Amino acid sequence: MKKTFLFLGAMVFVGCAVTKQLPVPTEDMAKKSGTGLETLRRGHVVYTTECARCHTPMMPKEISGEDWHVVVPGMAWNAGISEADEDAVLKYIMAAQ
Repeated sequence: MKKTFLFLGAMVFVGCAVTKQLPVPTEDMAKKSGTGLETLRRGHVVYTTECARCHTPMMPKEISGEDWHVVVPGMAWNAGISEADEDAVLKYIMAAQ
């Protein structure tokens, strides 16, 4: 019985844990970055679906822009995504920083 309560307590705690949400593209992000909103939206979708197939996507601000320019091409190649999607992901990440 005691184990059941511990398990349920842990599940409630995990279920209530605050998780970081990736920034959703906005008009303001598009304007500041000089990138079209549709491109940013496409980059967000690819980042949250394709990248998440292998690992939890990093928050854009957790890695420097310089490093993203190295990481994204390598990961895009590993994931087999198109150059257009790679470009959209990188533009999304840069705009979300």
